[in-house]
Amino acid sequence: MKIIDIENWKRKKTYLWFKNFSNPCYGITSKLKITKVVKFSKRTKTSFYANILYLVVRGLNSIEEMRMRIVKDNPVIFDKITPAYTVMTDDGFFDNVRHDYCEDYKTFYKLTRENIDKAKKGVTNSLTYNEDRYDEFYITCVPWMNFLGVTHPIPDEKQSQNVPRICWGKYYNEGDEIMIDFNITVSHIFVDGYSLSKCFSTLQELFDNCEKYLI
Repeated sequence: MKIIDIENWKRKKTYLWFKNFSNPCYGITSKLKITKVVKFSKRTKTSFYANILYLVVRGLNSIEEMRMRIVKDNPVIFDKITPAYTVMTDDGFFDNVRHDYCEDYKTFYKLTRENIDKAKKGVTNSLTYNEDRYDEFYITCVPWMNFLGVTHPIPDEKQSQNVPRICWGKYYNEGDEIMIDFNITVSHIFVDGYSLSKCFSTLQELFDNCEKYLI
């Protein structure tokens, strides 16, 4: 983690402006093509969820603005951001799971499957929802439906507001392609529309070339 030098930061004026907002968050929902990810998962008999989770976390980590947070009232940038995601338990409730992000796909996949299996049985590695950790992406999905937009519950606590929130829905056929509705909600303190658009284009590139990364 590195503290950002505000006085020599080109974003200083924008940062100070949006920092005064009670809720500086906004989100964009877009359709993304995931044909190759679905086909790869079926062909290799691997988890589609674990595969797309890896690609999403890898892609968002490559965008510098998505690694920026406020910690103890200082703007900082983390070297890497870890996934924190919801899992539906065997008794029909939901719990949060987190584990370290690692760029190695096989290690990430193993960690994901192990933690999901534990969470389904009611055994998690977390007793609270954030434990004052903000070097995370908050990730969830609604695999039972499509949607045109998503709103997320945003707390008053400024440090948590700056954690990007990601949600995707049920994938569906559109012509010869398989599509998914994908929402990314961010804080305008750090992320402008251009940076957010880079997130979507980066994810699409990863989805289109998934076999290059899922090895």
